[in-house]
Amino acid sequence: MTFRWPGLTSALILALGATTSLAAQDPLAARYDRERIAHDARHYEIQVRLADSGSVFNASVTTHWRLTDRSPIRINLDSAYRITALTIDGQPARYRRAEPDLLLLDLPANTNDSATTRIEYHGAPPKFLRPGRNQGQDDGLVQRGHGANRKIFADNWPDRARRWLAAQDHPSDKATAGWTIEAPNGLTVVANGTLQRTEPAGPGLTRWRFTIDQPIPVYTMVLGAARLAKTALPPAACAARCIPVSIYTYPEDSAFAVTGPFRQAPEMIDFFSRIFGPYPYGELRHVQSSTIFGGMENSTVIFYDEGAYSSRRMTDGLVAHETAHQWFGNSATEADWHHLWLSEGFATYAAALWAGHTRGDSALHNTMINNREAVLRSGASDRPIIDPDATDLLGLLNTNNYPKGAWVLHTLRSLVGDSTFFRGVRRYYSTYIHSTALSSDFARIMTEESGQDLTWYFTQALTQPGFPVFTVTTALNNGTLTITLTQTQKAAWGLFRLPNLDVQLGGPGGRRLQANITGRTTTLRTNWTGSTAPAVTLDPDGRWLLDTGTP
Repeated sequence: MTFRWPGLTSALILALGATTSLAAQDPLAARYDRERIAHDARHYEIQVRLADSGSVFNASVTTHWRLTDRSPIRINLDSAYRITALTIDGQPARYRRAEPDLLLLDLPANTNDSATTRIEYHGAPPKFLRPGRNQGQDDGLVQRGHGANRKIFADNWPDRARRWLAAQDHPSDKATAGWTIEAPNGLTVVANGTLQRTEPAGPGLTRWRFTIDQPIPVYTMVLGAARLAKTALPPAACAARCIPVSIYTYPEDSAFAVTGPFRQAPEMIDFFSRIFGPYPYGELRHVQSSTIFGGMENSTVIFYDEGAYSSRRMTDGLVAHETAHQWFGNSATEADWHHLWLSEGFATYAAALWAGHTRGDSALHNTMINNREAVLRSGASDRPIIDPDATDLLGLLNTNNYPKGAWVLHTLRSLVGDSTFFRGVRRYYSTYIHSTALSSDFARIMTEESGQDLTWYFTQALTQPGFPVFTVTTALNNGTLTITLTQTQKAAWGLFRLPNLDVQLGGPGGRRLQANITGRTTTLRTNWTGSTAPAVTLDPDGRWLLDTGTP
């Protein structure tokens, strides 16, 4: 997802559970989310009827569960809805509300290792668009207009699916889905997966049927309906299997979408398929919508801010970021919100790789420099990437998980080399495709692929706040140049280890030394024939996230 930083004022609170002994031993494997998922939702069969106007809609969700114990089944659904029917394995069932958005269903005595629940409900999502509000703010499911001007878009991240969809709303539990959506004639409907058919559904309604056979996180399970123009792009990844790629826009914006940011959308799939692994789904749609984010990576059906379309502010970097999420975030999914960098850091770095692929190494370098500047200017640096104290899920959309997360990967690449880095990333993806992972899983794979113990690096990069800040002093005495590098960052950030840090003497092309930074002060000595000490540049190739106090 690409976050629109200004104007987002709501806070979604995630209470923290007790830290497990595993968390105390290995923070890379810690699960800090309060919610503990007991049962596995395997498939959601979702039926929705969208009214011609107003905000009320009718829905039913049938869920197939794999049971792991006798604890109650948990279903998230906002209390704004009236539940009209609820069954377990076809028999009427009772529920109790543990929280305003959590239903608990006790298992019947004769239930074994699987169960099927069905819940029917209707009502209006609790917070709807009101005149003068920013479009889509806080709604979860935005509905406005009527008839042919109707616009309805789900906007789930992070845990807003429960505001309209009865599901187990946590990224650690992924499932396949089938959609049967009845919508007013004249609207085009989009949802996850592949469109199977359309058919009349009664006076003034059309029924749309979509299915996705790969398990996806609930926060990417969406529907959309509006007056949309479809533009087909050339298929992608045809060396393996052709992936249909298309754009859905409001009719007035269709020309810009094709000539502008989506011109190379199929090539993005080709590129990421080569460096990460095969595209994980059957097709990909890019959709103009009312999302509150700049872009939202819903599986197979990416939503983009309608305002960015109409004002022509969209870039191919945004499209690359959201496309990369189909691999990282949607397919290989973080098992706990506090490991969000596995999604956003990867997508941010993938967009930088795309810039380098299309515009050369200097574009990759400049993109990472811009990412570095964003981190250096950010107040989030006082917290680590994996932040046990984080309670605001929307607050996780910060520079730690985006540009700093990208820098974790960029520096790792320089430590292990290109071939090992991309081999490790491909193995991580292939291991956790259609599954979930924690930071420890990625660290383990990279350690194995590199043959190095990288525990120190991942612990430093992910659990230590801030970044190294260096003061550089020089002294020239009888042809001996002494260079002193001192870490001067905040004491609370701790000290950083930087092996083989390049130190350049003079301007570009000047002689280079290497410093092995292990403590607060590091001293280098070398011969120097000049009459004055040269300028010293640390890390001239931009391999480390650091600050020297100079541009």
